Order: sequence, then C-alpha cells, then structure tokens
Amino acid sequence: MRTNAPQRHSQVTVKSMTSPLLVLFAALAIVLVTAGGCSGITKGPVLLSVSADRAAIMWETDTEGQGKLCYGKSPTLRKCVDSTAEKVQYKATTPKGQTIQKTAFIHKVWLEGLEPAQVYNYRVDGAGLQSKTYEFHTAPSDSNEVTFVVYGYSRTNPDIHRKLIELMKTRNVDFVVHTGDLASRGDQYEQWGTQFFAPVKGLAETIAFYIAKGNHEGSGGNFEKLLIPPGQGNSFSFNYGPVHYLCLDNVSKDARSKELLRLIAADAASSRAQWKFVSFHVPSLNFGGHWSDWGYPDALPSLAKAGVDFVITGHSHQYERFWPVEPPAATNGSHVTYITAGGGGAPLYEIEPALYHASARQIHHFCLFHIKGNKLTMDTIDVNGSIIDHLEINKNNGRPNKQYLWTAAPMETIQLHQVLHSALTKTVPAKPKKNEPFTVSYKLSAPALSSPAKMTFKLRCEQGTYELGEPQTFTIPEEGGTIEIKLTAMPLADVQVPKDAQGRPKPISPALWVDCHYEIGRVQEDISKPIVAAAEKN
Repeated sequence: MRTNAPQRHSQVTVKSMTSPLLVLFAALAIVLVTAGGCSGITKGPVLLSVSADRAAIMWETDTEGQGKLCYGKSPTLRKCVDSTAEKVQYKATTPKGQTIQKTAFIHKVWLEGLEPAQVYNYRVDGAGLQSKTYEFHTAPSDSNEVTFVVYGYSRTNPDIHRKLIELMKTRNVDFVVHTGDLASRGDQYEQWGTQFFAPVKGLAETIAFYIAKGNHEGSGGNFEKLLIPPGQGNSFSFNYGPVHYLCLDNVSKDARSKELLRLIAADAASSRAQWKFVSFHVPSLNFGGHWSDWGYPDALPSLAKAGVDFVITGHSHQYERFWPVEPPAATNGSHVTYITAGGGGAPLYEIEPALYHASARQIHHFCLFHIKGNKLTMDTIDVNGSIIDHLEINKNNGRPNKQYLWTAAPMETIQLHQVLHSALTKTVPAKPKKNEPFTVSYKLSAPALSSPAKMTFKLRCEQGTYELGEPQTFTIPEEGGTIEIKLTAMPLADVQVPKDAQGRPKPISPALWVDCHYEIGRVQEDISKPIVAAAEKN
C-alpha cells in the first residue's frame, strides 16, 4: 500500500556556537523547522494534476517574493522551477469579530519532463520559507489498473470532510475527483482555508485532486486562482491507466449545455480508454434534493451516444446510484451509470426513493473505485468507514456483462419520471376555501416513447377532508406530446397553507395528494406528490 511521503527536513548548522544563548537560538530554529516545516505557507501545497510526464502544484504564502519548487527522484532535489505569485487581497474576520484586510500570494507551477511510474520528491522554497519534503507518483505510461476516489459537496462542515479524508488516506488511491462546492461562499476568500485546504491536508500534497467547479465556488475567480493549473481551463480531461476522465464546468455563467454536450462527445470520441468517466456539478439525473436535470432533454441521449460509462455529479447533498440507463433505441450507445456523490460534508438532503434507484442514502460518503482491465468495482464508504453500496461490472468486448445490463432502465421512462416530478410539484394558484370547489391543473409535455404510455391521475385525501372529482386516464402516443390534467376537489374543512423557515409554502392542510400511475412496456410506476398552494401576498 502506498504511504504518505516521509517527512524530510532541512538541517540547520550553526558554527562556533560557544554562547548558551546562541545554542538556545539554534535549538529553537531546529524545532521550528522540524515541527512547523511550512512557516509562511498558508495553503497547500496541493497537487492539481499528475500525468506520466508532468505535474502541477500550487501553494499559498503570506509573504511576498519569488517562490521556488525544488524536485527530483532523490532527496537531493536537483531541479528547481521558479514561481511568481499572484497577489490576492481579501477581508477576514478576527476571533473578536473585527474585519481586517489581508494579503495572500498564490503560486502555481508545472513540473515538466518527468518520467512515468516514478516517485518524485519536492519541497517549496523561497522568500524566507521552506516546506517539508513531500513525494508523489507519476502515472504509468502503460497500465491496466487504477484506484481512485470520487466525492463532492464538502463545504460547511470541515470536521466531517476531514473524517472522510482520513479514511481516503488509508486507501491506496492514485487520484481524487471532487464534484464541486468546496466552500459555502467561494467569493469570500477566507473560507477556502478552513473549508477545503485544511481538511485535505495530509493527502492533497501527495495525491492529485481534480475538481469540477460547483456553484458555491462563486464567480469572483477564487476557484480559478487557487485550483486551476496555468494554461488549463475549467473543463479538462486526463488519463490514468484504463480510465479517461473528463471534468466539466457546467455552473459558470458562460456554460451552455448544448456546447458542453458537444465537448463531451468530442472528448469521448478522442479516447480509446476502456472506461470513460465524466464529472460535473449539477446533475442531469437526480431524484431528491434539487431534482436537477441539467441539459434536459438532450443530456441523457448525448451521454449515451458518446459512449460514457459513468457520470458522477454533486449539487444535491445525498448519495444515489441509478440502475444503468439504456441508450436510445436504434443507437449503438452505452449504458450509462449515473451517481450523485454529494455527501462530502454539507448538510444532507432527503431522498425520494424511486424505481430507478439501485441505491440511495441520506449519508456522508465517498466512492472508491478500483479498475483492473475489464473489471470495475466500486465501494461507497460512509463517514464511519462502513460500505453502504457495492458495485461490480465486467466488460466483454467493450460492453458490460449481461447480468448488469439486465438491470438497465429505459431512458424514456426516466425522462417521463423527470417530467412528472417537474409538473406535479407546481403549486395551485391560491389558498383553497372551505366548501368552494377548486381545480388542480397540470400541463405535461411527454417525451417520445417506444410504445404508447397509459397514465392515470387522481386526487387522494384523508376521509372526510375533501370531496374529490373523478380520476382521469390518458394514453400518450409514441411520438409523445402535451396533455393537460384537470382534477377537481372541494374542501370540507378550512384549509391552511403553512410555511417553512424560509417563508416558502409547505403542503396544504388537510393534506391532499395527486397520484399518477403509468405503464410503458415492462415498466410500471406510481408517483405521489402533495398539493402545495401559492403563498398569499401580504
């Protein structure tokens, strides 16, 4: 098992120390170098990228001046690369609540001309400081094996984040992918230290972290200044052994889903890797939390046609793994496995169990992948170190084994589920009144289907609380289309519209639900949503 680098420290030599006071100062200097080792380094160092022939490293100091990173395959560190820092000024809050102005200096360098499958040592020098000596491994030029971690949404609770990092340190991982949201408010520079850099310390110096930008990273540029290597954009790909991995920025203001989906297709087509992974922050498939459907209706078919194996995202604070999603009919696309890995530390969201979930948990976690050739295993590990989900896939001639494909869900029914959730969670126009009939209306734009879908909608309540109209049944043709559902109800008691802590309307009381049953081919599902009334204006 790979271990963290041994800590090598600079030696302090003091000549002709005859005075006890000088001896004391010399001893104190040795203690400072040995115990601190990183005086003046306020963030990092962090490995931002490691390939077979190069590596990118960042660090931050609180002192101005030329930086230098020395490295080599032996402790002598014969090569050095200079760094000119980027100056950042920001506001910070003292323990007494005072706001002060602070200055930081961000260094980022590339180490070029490295050799594959080698151990390199490195140390940060310059401007009166010197770090400990760390080590990292370059990627092999030809290997069929890799172990890596994927997790995300680590903001808010650095203690939980740290516990997950400690568990990751016990695994022999080659790299880590983060699905975004590293700080609660990324435009507040002072949060980056406590919420990201401090928790990852002890791992990020020796193992590369690849990060898909999250919406909480903000738009002020702190994410890019700290965590994007020189010359690289927010969307980038890398290879390690049998894996090709694309990290995508789908949260920045200029992110356009159609352009990014074309980028995914082109990137996947350019790789001959056995396994193709994509991570971005806002999911295209997510039941619970934010219920995100980024890129709908194009994302799911585009990702399948691109030949992607796994799409791992964040945004919703939960864990969910879907059954593999079938590609569109009459295409040679891949069966994509979608995972929401948003349990890195943020407060957790409730999950709405669905027919399409292989596993879904409201729990802090990370996903540990091991791939050797055609065999993939994944263990999802919670904050206590327990395995909460396990997956195995074997590929034959580039396709997953039949046992895994038998579990696949039709893409069209998943998209219909997305449409139903979006339609059925809309509010009724106003607060219903006792003994006055009202109409619950929904408009549903169904996607194209492989066969007609039979759908039945009805209202449901506790006995004696409402008088309900008749259910409605529709048949949606193969070409899809729009239907409008109108269901009637009359309250037999006074109706209340409670609000949550943020002042948003909660389901009405007495409770009233809309139920939908649909059948498409071999799939049957029942969906139920509580009725919510629009908040009254003051």
